[in-house]
Amino acid sequence: MNEQKNLYLAIAISIAIIVFFQLLFPTTITEPIRETEDEIIAPAASIDDQKNNILEIVKHKEDVLISSKRVNIETPSVKGSINLTGAILDDLTLSNYKESLDENSNNIDLFSPDGTSNPYYIEFGWKELKSKKIELPNLETKWLTNSSTLSPNSPVILSWTNKENITFLINLSIDNNYMFSVSQQVINNSSTNLEIYPYRLIKRINTPKTINFFILHEGLISLTNDELLEKNYDDLLDDCNSNISTKDSYCDVKTQGGWLGFTDKYWMSVLIPDPNEPINVNYRHGNNGRDSYRAGYVGQVFKVLPGESITYNGQIFAGAKNLDILNNYSKQLSIPRFTDAIDWGWFAFLTKPISYAINWFYSYVGNFGLAIIAFTILMRLILFPLAHASFKSMAKMKKLQPEMQRLKETYPNDRQKMQQELMALYKREGANPVAGCLPILVQIPIFFSLYKVLFVTIEMYHAPFYGWIHDLSAPDPLGILTLFGLISWDVPGILSIINIGVLPIIMGLTMWLQQKLNPAPADPTQAKIFALLPFVFTFVLAGFAAGLVLYWSVNNILSIAQQWFIQRKILAKNV
Repeated sequence: MNEQKNLYLAIAISIAIIVFFQLLFPTTITEPIRETEDEIIAPAASIDDQKNNILEIVKHKEDVLISSKRVNIETPSVKGSINLTGAILDDLTLSNYKESLDENSNNIDLFSPDGTSNPYYIEFGWKELKSKKIELPNLETKWLTNSSTLSPNSPVILSWTNKENITFLINLSIDNNYMFSVSQQVINNSSTNLEIYPYRLIKRINTPKTINFFILHEGLISLTNDELLEKNYDDLLDDCNSNISTKDSYCDVKTQGGWLGFTDKYWMSVLIPDPNEPINVNYRHGNNGRDSYRAGYVGQVFKVLPGESITYNGQIFAGAKNLDILNNYSKQLSIPRFTDAIDWGWFAFLTKPISYAINWFYSYVGNFGLAIIAFTILMRLILFPLAHASFKSMAKMKKLQPEMQRLKETYPNDRQKMQQELMALYKREGANPVAGCLPILVQIPIFFSLYKVLFVTIEMYHAPFYGWIHDLSAPDPLGILTLFGLISWDVPGILSIINIGVLPIIMGLTMWLQQKLNPAPADPTQAKIFALLPFVFTFVLAGFAAGLVLYWSVNNILSIAQQWFIQRKILAKNV
């Protein structure tokens, strides 16, 4: 009886977890500058902070861009521009990613200038340690440039010289992917001793739209002092508000190296300081008529004597969180834990290897659907001993069904005696009535880890399979209520639960066939529960990513083949 209770419990937990996931999945003010070097915090100087709660008319991005002189950015991966007024990196579009599968869909805009609906940009600058009224570049400074285009083979130098004959330079270069190298240089041709420090700042104005799903982090992300920090926008509002004098401990951090910025589901922008330079990191939320979120840092104080010059180096990542690209940057540039910018979740020990394995298979087969199939085969090989023992026990159970029926008829009114005889029979024949649950229970963490991988990794974004599956990270697009794509109809949300696609139907069918190979439960109630499972799973998994349903379907097919072979082998011995 205990074995039946355990079986019911395992089934209930499995269904509950899957249903649970299915229901939840959704088809600034300037800071005061301290007078000592140890207490310097990142300045809040920014476009938004210089406004005085003036109601602003939101413009289209193109209208804002043509109103200012700019340096174009052109690489195989990104296009955009740098505003020469203020030297602000505020225009960046990802060339290889679109908003939807529609051919006419726009490419993903990562950065947008101030004046648009959701400004998002990066600033570079200098501040004085003490107020000597040295003219420093600010957000209104008109920079000169030696080139009109920044590309992988063409770095750009921005320059500006103040009235005291102090020259400020910003040297920018970019690779073929998403990494900018930025060096800020100061040449002191004046007769004044300078005490200045650099700052770099990422800013988002207005709270961005987020998926708001608990298994995905969107918002502030950083690695400082070898500690990964993930805070959403509400956390910044509550803990790091510019108007509150007491700040949470994570809002101001002294560190060396690391990286910090903001992450979306698939995209990210982070500042990467020189690993050899100590920095003070600063996170803030401000509201000067609009919510703003800042992640920045300041470097150490430089004393620049007349006739001397200094250079401050660092890098910026702005682009897609592709695992291979992040991994290469981590190795080549010694960026610690850079692949942790992808939200691997609590089961990173599973999600990371799964992602690496699928990417490895993809490098050979060239299709992520085939890579998922190859990964499924790999899992079957790894779990083969457990599955083999389970199927062997189930085959013995099927062979024992006539004897089990005889015991049921022998002790119709003595359930306890029947259970004792059944246990003796199981022990004598080496059969285990709950052995069939073991492969399923082992598969559950793999299933949800794969679900996480499909949900958060950019590699699966709009990744096609074959036929009607154009996006493995989205549900099967062909449903019963649209006659599998023959009619065009936006199925209402209340009916979407029964709009089952082709792939979930295949999955349900394979689950039903697999069940037919199992011995029928002696308990009628138990038999009814098992008979309903293929239908329940078909409806529940219909809204999951097609890649996940593909994995489950292929896993069922391999299980059927293995189970059929073992049963034939055991039954043949009985002949």
